[in-house]
Amino acid sequence: MLIKRIAIKRKMKVAPIFLCAFYLMPFSFAQSPPVLFPVPQNISYQQGELSLTGISVYMPANVPPDVAFALNELKQAISLRSGKAVKRASTASLASISYNVKNKGSELPGIDEWHNGNEREQYDITITAKKIHITANTSAGLYYAVQTIRQLLSGSGDKAVLPFVTIQDKPALAYRGVMMDFAHGGLLTVDEIKKQIDFLALWKANQYYFYNEVSIELKGYPTLNYQAGYTKEQVGSIIAYGRRKHIDVIPFLNLYGHLHELIRNEKYADLAIGKYGHELDPRNPKVNELLKDWIKQYAELFPSPFMHVGFDETWETKRIAPDADKKVDPEALWLQQLDMVNSECKKYGKKILAWTDMNNFYTDIITKIPKDVTPVIWEYSPDTAAINHFLQPVLKEGFPFFIQPAVCGWGYIYPLSQYTFDNIDLCLKAGMANRTEGFITSVWTDAVEPFIRPSWMFMAYGCIGSWQGTSPDSKSFTDQYASVMFPSVVSSMQKGMSEISAAGDYLKKCLGKNTSNMPGGTVVESWLNPFTEYYLTNTNEHIEDFRMARKMSEAAMGSFMEALRGCSKDDRNMINSLLVSARLINYSATRFIWSKKICDRWNEAMLEKKKNEYVFYDLSYSCHGLLVDVMNETGELKDAYAKAWLTESMPYRLNTMLGRFDVEYGLWQKLSLKILDYRIRHSADYVADKSFQEIFKPDF
Repeated sequence: MLIKRIAIKRKMKVAPIFLCAFYLMPFSFAQSPPVLFPVPQNISYQQGELSLTGISVYMPANVPPDVAFALNELKQAISLRSGKAVKRASTASLASISYNVKNKGSELPGIDEWHNGNEREQYDITITAKKIHITANTSAGLYYAVQTIRQLLSGSGDKAVLPFVTIQDKPALAYRGVMMDFAHGGLLTVDEIKKQIDFLALWKANQYYFYNEVSIELKGYPTLNYQAGYTKEQVGSIIAYGRRKHIDVIPFLNLYGHLHELIRNEKYADLAIGKYGHELDPRNPKVNELLKDWIKQYAELFPSPFMHVGFDETWETKRIAPDADKKVDPEALWLQQLDMVNSECKKYGKKILAWTDMNNFYTDIITKIPKDVTPVIWEYSPDTAAINHFLQPVLKEGFPFFIQPAVCGWGYIYPLSQYTFDNIDLCLKAGMANRTEGFITSVWTDAVEPFIRPSWMFMAYGCIGSWQGTSPDSKSFTDQYASVMFPSVVSSMQKGMSEISAAGDYLKKCLGKNTSNMPGGTVVESWLNPFTEYYLTNTNEHIEDFRMARKMSEAAMGSFMEALRGCSKDDRNMINSLLVSARLINYSATRFIWSKKICDRWNEAMLEKKKNEYVFYDLSYSCHGLLVDVMNETGELKDAYAKAWLTESMPYRLNTMLGRFDVEYGLWQKLSLKILDYRIRHSADYVADKSFQEIFKPDF
């Protein structure tokens, strides 16, 4: 038989190489060629397909647990497609799934991963008419081979098949992680964290950074964030779960700044450099006593050889230095504290990572940090100059380094899509060009309100790029991601995710200009008084953008509602979180448009026409006045938001968010009652001589 073949090789400068290549392939798939995320280093398709009917595997009694885990995932994936259980072969020679794992152990990345050429995770796959054969250096490579085979599967039932293919693959980067914020916003449930780990494993991530300030319960601190954190037992279960998926769960701590939740307590207030502030005072001997205890407890809890210690944004110390205490030298204190923390962590065999943003204030500080610290360059804007500003001092000193972009979702109801893609692209490009050891995609929750689930797609984008060494094509990624993650409702999810992204972009044109440290984004202004002179003027200037935000969010709502009718049970919570996010964007735009409409309607009737004709009816009629519109949606949205929150996070901080809805409802209800009272106290044909704002003084 003549075998037709086409080879695809991963190229570093052409992100969508797999798309171009698929169009050149001879037709040999039962359905369209599969989207592979990440694209393998080398892939060669041959004409033909292996039927999954009768597939078998041999698993001896002494098979190592990590190998068995990967094989069981493969069996499950095949069974879901074919509808039939994978058979148990009596011998290895009779099995249609064969495997060779060359080395035992090494399930997780070690501190020498980069120096070993990333060989630990290497795997090869060969699929022919008779066999699926996997060769891997370790069980991690076997597990990643399984993730690739998942994406190669097509068809269902008796028509379920795999293409004839040969693949050789290994990662471009040794360390590929996601940092999840467990300090600033809601706290994900343990079940949700494990679902995230499942998700990240699909894209071959191998690190999960647990960002913590005081959200892990430690012995000796019973009143610290009481019932607003994770027990050691819960964290231990997360660590063990990650290990099964070859993801190292790493403590990401703050051991200098960002500790307001500690030092706001009177018991610990004297540890602060500023009263009830944010930063510890390294001059106080009790500070180091506390940190040594914390480091010991964290080191015992997290078996990872890595520990990220933060050390960013110590602005308070810098602010205090010239004003309150001339003896404070912020740079010297920062270096002193880093030396202490590094020395203490080394006692437990930990390799520490630390942020480098203090280079903004002290231009030669990188020359003074310990040589065994790994600098982590973070930059969350799509700005090459900003990235290079932090990168160059590290390169000049010859440090091995990590680079850390972010999902731009901390201040936005739905992450800014292209902004995030561009930030990840530029950080990855700079990192690869300068031989970064690792890549960490950050997810922050500072604004509390946004759900984490809308960030999942961007987390996948960062993980995929860090395996490939080059980002996927951002222009087509949303559609391709939807096709991989939501196969039963592809079209509606593709539309919905594009529409909600556009809605968020339109809202950004209207809001977010004056909130750069609060945090920057549209969420803060979304809840401010829309009747102030500033916001009425702003709404007039941006009325078309507000309307487009409503139009696109309504389209997204419709798409997600359609998806909910046909999706799998496992996807319902994810899609509902996107639906509620679209409703939040819609509401944010509505409240500003409605405030303008209410003022305009009153002022037109009373001041221009001098005739109140139905103005009271239009504004405050009990079942469909403009004010009642907003009251109804506020109440309904509050309930929908609470339900969606509790499918993702613990109750902690939920009441803070629900309180915003209550205050918001009060604004519109108070206005409605004022208008009704005003109408009752005046004759039916009464005409006011003052504007709506002057008479009713709308406020919370």
